[in-house]
Amino acid sequence: WEHVAIALSKILQDQILQFTLLGGSSNSRFVFVPGPEDPGPSTILPRPPLAEHITEEFRQKVPFSVFTTNPCRIQYCTQEIVVFREDLVNKMCRNCVRFPSSNLDIPNHFVKTVLSQGHLTPLPLYVSPVYWAYDYSLRIYPVPDVIVFADKCDPFNIANTDCMCINPVTYSEDSYIPQGFTVA
Repeated sequence: WEHVAIALSKILQDQILQFTLLGGSSNSRFVFVPGPEDPGPSTILPRPPLAEHITEEFRQKVPFSVFTTNPCRIQYCTQEIVVFREDLVNKMCRNCVRFPSSNLDIPNHFVKTVLSQGHLTPLPLYVSPVYWAYDYSLRIYPVPDVIVFADKCDPFNIANTDCMCINPVTYSEDSYIPQGFTVA
């Protein structure tokens, strides 16, 4: 698995370096958040960054890249952005008490549940294990300005309680639909 990750990082590195305005600029930052299928110690949240021996060559060629934990908090001017990579919608649907009346309501119910619980994984520990010492990193109170759920479900862009919740489409799909927001 490590060889696959290194090969894929070389492909991404080459694509970034083709665009010298992006890869060579000190104004650009590339933030990499480990997901549930990335190499790492376990499936317990929060996840540590990818190992340095895997990312070392990439960091040398793309110096403004940051390999961080999952979840990750980014402060941009006055905006707080939380990035969380997990197959959370599927887990929550399998463990819900009352299923939404239609599939179109699933993203709205998901966002309302996460924001009202004030926690990125409002699930029992046997469904989504958490390191108790680092549970505070999964809390979202006060509510951030933006939460990016990098989930496998369909893309959505929902505003709720002054928080923009975004789930971008996965990059492996053929039809790419960009999701974005404007920083005020």
